[in-house]
Amino acid sequence: MLLGPWSDGNTVMVADDGVTTPADGESQRPGRHPADVGRLAILTPAETADLVATLAESHTGQPQPTPPTEPAPPPLQAATPTSAAAATPTDTPVVAPADTDADAEQDVEAGHDRSGDTYKTQSAAGAVGITDVSVPVELSAAASQGGDARPTADATATINHRRAAVGGRSPAAAGRDVDAEPTTQPGRAAVRVLGIPGIVDGDPQRSLRAKSLELLVYLAVRDGSASTEAILDDLLPDAPASKAVHRLHTYVSDLRGVLRHNGGPGTYLTYPHRRYELNPERFDIDLWRMRTAIRAADAAGSKPERIAALRRAVDTYQPLAEGREYEWLEPYREKIRQDALDAAVALAEELTGQPTEQLAVLDAAISQHPYAETLYQAAMRARAQLGHPDAIRALRRTLTRRLAEIDAEPADDTLALADQLTADLRRAGRDARTRRSALTDGASA
Repeated sequence: MLLGPWSDGNTVMVADDGVTTPADGESQRPGRHPADVGRLAILTPAETADLVATLAESHTGQPQPTPPTEPAPPPLQAATPTSAAAATPTDTPVVAPADTDADAEQDVEAGHDRSGDTYKTQSAAGAVGITDVSVPVELSAAASQGGDARPTADATATINHRRAAVGGRSPAAAGRDVDAEPTTQPGRAAVRVLGIPGIVDGDPQRSLRAKSLELLVYLAVRDGSASTEAILDDLLPDAPASKAVHRLHTYVSDLRGVLRHNGGPGTYLTYPHRRYELNPERFDIDLWRMRTAIRAADAAGSKPERIAALRRAVDTYQPLAEGREYEWLEPYREKIRQDALDAAVALAEELTGQPTEQLAVLDAAISQHPYAETLYQAAMRARAQLGHPDAIRALRRTLTRRLAEIDAEPADDTLALADQLTADLRRAGRDARTRRSALTDGASA
């Protein structure tokens, strides 16, 4: 990529929002112009800083500090190419550019082509610029006159401060995890993985890539932590080895940017010891609430506490990542479904003697677990307590029909239970009629 007009090739004018147009005088050229793509992907300063931090983590294995949130300093008022080149002394720290392969992955996935033509950024005011995370250096008077272009002491201090904030560590941060100490008030993101996955009430104009969302679900079901190797094996098994890591960095950067956009500033995803970890203090994830409720039920010291915790777990459950068919998903989905089923059965048992309350729980659970015979058996017993033989027979028919959908049949003990309960209710009805008849005859005599 070249910045500025290029007489030997095409020049594309790129507006602040990424819209592309041919440079003046080029619209009449025959053939296809690279500006015909219509729009290029644009990285904001915050997104660029996230990408640089991700690349630094991939090389160092150390979590990076949160990028600075203060406004960027104003651009240079006047800097000729000669003076700007001279303004970088040999001992001035320079921020390394982002990995070009990772950038290329983003362009390829976004449908953009790097063909070698010139791309020129044009702001609304007509000034040429490019999004960057480096810090402009104020030139001294001598530099502006062609003399020594060393930055002033204040400018050097500013560069070093920004360098520590973007990719390095300041002396004060040595020995501690600066990534866990954001300088701004941390945010919190509400995430749904039970049901249709996504960020709750997220900005539709700033949504996650499909793979970034898959990564978020993957980390959530693994209690927020997974090694780089596990992620690559499960999420990118078919990606070429030379590109898989760069693609993962792209998804991580996108995930961080969207979480901060929707949840507010804060550290959401860290990378200690080559493991990606969700910061539990920055998330409200429905699956984690369900698991917390189940643990609370197991540790409850009283029946009311256990019932309340089981209700929270049962009410939270929906199928994991509904509508998604990730290759790695099914074992996790089945395990979570079984946990929810066990919680529903346990809650029904705790409500023994309250058949109406039991049925409210069991009817809802049957709609989510249509092949679980344990739920039908419990519902039959609750119906028997209420004296509903027709409802028991209806449950038996429903179970038989649904199991037939998966080429199965009700177990013998389920059929025997239904027969026994209806027979008991029928016998109890005959006995009641006999007693009423005897009382009527005695009264007549």
